[in-house]
Amino acid sequence: MNWQEIRHQYPKRWLLLEAIGAYTEGEKRVIPELNVIGVFGDDWHEAWEAYKPLHSANRQRELYFLHTDREELNIGVLSAI
Repeated sequence: MNWQEIRHQYPKRWLLLEAIGAYTEGEKRVIPELNVIGVFGDDWHEAWEAYKPLHSANRQRELYFLHTDREELNIGVLSAI
């Protein structure tokens, strides 16, 4: 699903998501598709606690925990100095 579809299906929720087919364009990540891994209420701590072991187990997966009140993804890229 894309971000707008997810926002519509899961309003006012924290979600644990995996980016599919993501790529970098300039200083932003472009994420055409997301898989919903977990759905949480208003408490971001629950999403964070679900994120940590998955991220530790496989750092190659592009995982995010985001709230659906965010209208656009706008995920920046940190550059190594």
